[in-house]
Amino acid sequence: MNPMRLAWSNLVHKRTRTLIAVTGVAFAVVLVFMELGMLGGVGRTATILYDKLQFDLLITSREYLDLSRAPEFPRARLAQARVEGVADVIPVSFGVAGWRAPRHETPFGTTESGGALSVNIVAAPPDRLDRAFAVGGGGAFGSADEARDAGRRLARLDTFLLDARSKPEFGDAARLRRLPPDGRSGELVRVNGRRASVVGAFDLGTGFSWNGMLLTSEETYSDFVMRPRDAVSFGLVQLAPGADPRAVQKQLRAVLPPDVKVYTRAEINADERDYWLRLTSIGQFLLVAVVLAIVVGVIFVYQMMAADIRNMLPEYATVKALGYRPSYLTRAVLGQAVLLAVFGYVPGFAAALGLYYVARTFGGIPTQMTAEIAAGVLALTCAMCLASGLLAVRKVHTADPADLF
Repeated sequence: MNPMRLAWSNLVHKRTRTLIAVTGVAFAVVLVFMELGMLGGVGRTATILYDKLQFDLLITSREYLDLSRAPEFPRARLAQARVEGVADVIPVSFGVAGWRAPRHETPFGTTESGGALSVNIVAAPPDRLDRAFAVGGGGAFGSADEARDAGRRLARLDTFLLDARSKPEFGDAARLRRLPPDGRSGELVRVNGRRASVVGAFDLGTGFSWNGMLLTSEETYSDFVMRPRDAVSFGLVQLAPGADPRAVQKQLRAVLPPDVKVYTRAEINADERDYWLRLTSIGQFLLVAVVLAIVVGVIFVYQMMAADIRNMLPEYATVKALGYRPSYLTRAVLGQAVLLAVFGYVPGFAAALGLYYVARTFGGIPTQMTAEIAAGVLALTCAMCLASGLLAVRKVHTADPADLF
């Protein structure tokens, strides 16, 4: 008899026990999927702002550590960065402010008064929004015309765009836009305690870094956040066609004073992901959680397989009495482990797809099922079950045909 056929027969023989084992494997699979999905979401949210900006090279302060701590540097560095191969340098500022929105509808249909929240603000020249931000599919604006129209609205002082993907407690951009700017309705939007107007929306996204985002002009940003106008957080360096990013980066590092750093897009994205995954408690917790999920799965499957083998020792002893070698029994047990892995993976994968959708839709976490994650979890599941099988197979070899008589 083929070892896989014997493994199949063992699973079919006691279907209730097999169902329990499959459920345990599926639970471990869901845990691993969710931790990896959250881990991937951390990496994606770490670069979500940079992914929406147009740049080939990025100038930051020398003290820059991560996006949540982005010190400013003199605006004069942007003019100094106009070396050969550079087509444009666009200033961008980034900061945090207090936000208080008027009453809003909750998902349960009730109305709540807006509370004090923390909101992030990104500022750029209004007449260059179509060049500072990505437009079109997946961009901050649907088209260049939409970005230019938004820029004209932001040219007025005290005006903001609200990220359409901000958490519900920040309010709905379409409703906030309809509020009278003079507060006649009794409902006001306040940023850092000052009256503000929401004049539209843009598309960015939330995650672990922030729950809400505003976009405004540099003048309004300086007034509301009390930052000097001769300083910026970033310089978006856009290269001329055919320019080599590495060569221009080397030239900028030679020309600019040591109070700034120059990154390529790949470098800044890698640094941000590395910071969030290795140096924050969130990333470390999720990495540990993946390991714990695998360990829990190994222990559970081992216990199920060990109990199953213990109950079937007479049958295994009979197989040995018929002349089958120990290697045959080992292959049968490992085959049973692989079948458990496959049977547990399928419902676990389906459940993870649903949970990913819930996390994206209601949690604002960009979990995404990729081929790499799906294949990686399948490999981990098989390895987990095979490890359990190797631990349990020792009991098979203790089966003694003499005990049958």
